[in-house]
Amino acid sequence: MAAATRPGTAPSGAVLGLALAGLALMAASFFAPMWWVSLTAPNYPEHMYPHGVRIVMHWDHVANGCTAQQREREEIEEDEVLDCVEEMNTINHYIGMFPIERGAQLELKAAPYLFVAFGVLAVVGLFYTGPFWWFLFVPAIALPVGFLVDFAGWLYWFGHNLHEWAAFTVKPFMPTVFGEGKVAQFSTYSFPDYGMGLSIAASVCLVLAVLQRRKGLHFRVDRDPDVTDLAFFPQGFEHGHDFFLP
Repeated sequence: MAAATRPGTAPSGAVLGLALAGLALMAASFFAPMWWVSLTAPNYPEHMYPHGVRIVMHWDHVANGCTAQQREREEIEEDEVLDCVEEMNTINHYIGMFPIERGAQLELKAAPYLFVAFGVLAVVGLFYTGPFWWFLFVPAIALPVGFLVDFAGWLYWFGHNLHEWAAFTVKPFMPTVFGEGKVAQFSTYSFPDYGMGLSIAASVCLVLAVLQRRKGLHFRVDRDPDVTDLAFFPQGFEHGHDFFLP
């Protein structure tokens, strides 16, 4: 009979460390701002809107990117919290654009459950050694790319579904995904926040964990002359040689 040994099928300390670091960074990115978008115009003075009319995208909601500003009213100084999400909706209304709340409704609601599911799949991938085990890591690794694709897709939808009753006529356009742009009299800015950095770092750690895990998932079989049934082994296996699972 053939004596089959599978050394290294349990995840090594390096694999566990990289995977846990990746999952921790992934979890941290869920609670961090992923991207911010800002509009500036002459009628939004810098002393009131130092960062412009700014909104911040999270995995599960869109947040106000403006801070409390001190204003003087009848010789009384008070702090006023500016709602830039509402202000952005007002600006968008003038060009016939849908309110921000119309975008990514399903994704925002599903995000917490997807994060848990992707994390569980990655953990299972640490111990499962069957064919295409590495595919269990793909959803978690692809999160930052998925965010950008979904973000860009919704920007396209907003810019190409303008109402005809708008106060200002604007041709369908693609809002700026990354960098600076111009829409009518507004300058637009769109850049990643630190949550995107956490998400990318998580993906890098998980990719390294997969590569390290793949390296450890090799085994060697000493062929016995009586062995005739090799159906147990993956296709393409050659006896007497190291074999790496896909």
